[in-house]
Amino acid sequence: MAAGKHFALICTHGFADVLTLGRQHRADLYGAHVGPSPWLTRLPPPWRIEVRERVDANGIAVEHLTQAALDQLLRDLAALPQRPDAVAVCLLFAHRNPVHELAIHACISARLAGVPVALSHQLPATTLAALHDAGGEFERTVATMQAAHRLLGTASANAPPQRNAKALPASVDAPPAALDAQLAPPAALDAQLEHIANDIEAHMIASAVSSVVREARDCACALFLPDGRLLAQASSLPLLLGSLSHAVAGITALHPVDTMADGDSYLTNDPWSGGTHLPDMVLLRPVFAHGRVSALAAAILHHQDVGGITAGSVPTDATSVLQEGLRLPPVQMYRAGLPDPAWLALLRANSRMPDNLSGDLAAQWSALTQGAAALTHLIEVHGPSFESAAEGLIAASEVATRAALAAAPDGDYAFSDALDGDGLTSDAVPLEVCLRKRGGALTIDLTRCAAQTRGPVNASPAAVWAAVSYFARTLAPHAASNHGGTAPVTLITAPATIVNPAYPAAVNARTNLVKLLANALLGAWALANPARSPAPNAGVAVVLALSGARANGSPWMFTEIIASAAGGAPWQAGGSGVSTDVGNARNTPAESIEAQAPIRVERIGLHQGSGGAGVHRGGDGICRSYLLLEGEGVISYRGERHHQAARGAAGGAAGAPGRARIERASGEIELLTAKCRAHWRPGDRLVIETAGGGGWGVPGPAVGAESTLDPSVSPSSRGASA
Repeated sequence: MAAGKHFALICTHGFADVLTLGRQHRADLYGAHVGPSPWLTRLPPPWRIEVRERVDANGIAVEHLTQAALDQLLRDLAALPQRPDAVAVCLLFAHRNPVHELAIHACISARLAGVPVALSHQLPATTLAALHDAGGEFERTVATMQAAHRLLGTASANAPPQRNAKALPASVDAPPAALDAQLAPPAALDAQLEHIANDIEAHMIASAVSSVVREARDCACALFLPDGRLLAQASSLPLLLGSLSHAVAGITALHPVDTMADGDSYLTNDPWSGGTHLPDMVLLRPVFAHGRVSALAAAILHHQDVGGITAGSVPTDATSVLQEGLRLPPVQMYRAGLPDPAWLALLRANSRMPDNLSGDLAAQWSALTQGAAALTHLIEVHGPSFESAAEGLIAASEVATRAALAAAPDGDYAFSDALDGDGLTSDAVPLEVCLRKRGGALTIDLTRCAAQTRGPVNASPAAVWAAVSYFARTLAPHAASNHGGTAPVTLITAPATIVNPAYPAAVNARTNLVKLLANALLGAWALANPARSPAPNAGVAVVLALSGARANGSPWMFTEIIASAAGGAPWQAGGSGVSTDVGNARNTPAESIEAQAPIRVERIGLHQGSGGAGVHRGGDGICRSYLLLEGEGVISYRGERHHQAARGAAGGAAGAPGRARIERASGEIELLTAKCRAHWRPGDRLVIETAGGGGWGVPGPAVGAESTLDPSVSPSSRGASA
């Protein structure tokens, strides 16, 4: 907030933490740490006031704002440390029906005469239209806070930054998805290539149909040399980015580059041909310049449903990939710019949401087409020097990574963890890593990981490589993200294990394993320099697939991804409600969920107190609560850390475990296991609380205060969260 000014925010009951949580993503993919949200100091929780009321997606007041609620609001305002200089009012769906915001405005004006009030439904029409296209209650709350600043003549730039590096735009009139596209293309080749990859991804998000792409941004893009080496990637989701190299290798093994023509494109989701799990489909397009294939562009996107025994294609009790959906080996999907009608018909026939699937596939193709044109132009502008310049970028990243390795002490560093069962049993599934660091080279030994499971927590080699490539890039986070970053790393796995499963293993819950693997790699590396390494992150990304039928029989379905928290660090507390390590998907706004399903999101907040204690606490996880309003539904819940908590470091306490439950309309409480399917009916409430991060350091003067550490020498000096 502006210096010397005090603002109050009035929001719908259950949504006071919306600013702290933001969209749960971070801007710095490979920084060692994500710290607390700047909103905690810019607008401390006591200045956020919840009021009981509710308007639904159709603009109907389903919980009226009563005089008792207004009286309580006035008491809460009076209890503030001092009179606010301005008030921002942002209620859910107020842009559809402003009746409650107007009543609150009248109430405040009568009691706090002269205090300016900004109302979310009175934002400029262009702003509301942009937020309707890309965003929800978080973006509108930020815009309303900025409007309150302007009422006092304070520049909106005083608003705090979003997740951990990028500032809020000076103007909120543009949709968030378009912000990067407003920037002029950078000059250096590595930055130009990354810019093209980011543009491909932005186009894919803007053109997609499913909310898991448009809102959660569960997709990624990367550029490759014709021989399959990674050249550049978007700044998005390491879980998907790191898997693309294997997919490119799998496609080109069956469809050699020298057989490709301009306008061709190839599709796969096969875990044994470079894929991860079946909803993630990779589309690859050759990029022609100077009359030949000079590069490859690949886009991966999580499709809402590709068949299988459950809606959403993530059955937690699957015992075979054959139960998880349509498995597609590398096939030619486009020829001369047109989709193969037979393959498209097959894909649509195997999806419960065929229009979403074909629409999202078209978004992939359109984005790659646009990106290929931009990359062709870039290559032709550089002329013959492009190939040598590309080799130079890869060599520079390799040099930087080897230098980072050489600076650490040689040794063998081991770390172990375990999954909370495989979806069929609750027996722990052990995960063990050993890093053998010698000079500027590193061997990652995963041969002691558990044998492959019957349940779907196994991870394909491509999925495992996502964790490995993420970890490798944290070693030299300022180097360009390309093949050079992983060149010094050798991976060893054993066949028929959870990290190298044999066909037909079930793999749809591979995110659980990959996130714990990434954290185990970081935990092992921390042993080489424990005084300067954060405590483990919570290591959870809950994948929640909800589906069902309305009272009139019409089907509905959506998928969302719920983050957890960062561990505390020697220099700073851990961030709460933030996506860490290989994860970076955004949350789905409550307003988006309620617009597409008969669900009322009753709370989006912090899992208070779940972060581990320490000199610097671990971050708190997330709490989300959903009420089913009509019809019937199925819950597919893929959680983790119900039993195996994130440990602390340097004497800090472990984070609290996660949990999930259904509060039945009858009053019965049904606890959910870490991976399960369940049915619910109208009046039932689903409550999910994700785990907290580990704390760092034993509290007390013997450990030292934060001021004794210099964050400027820490890799986390860039790491503020939203």
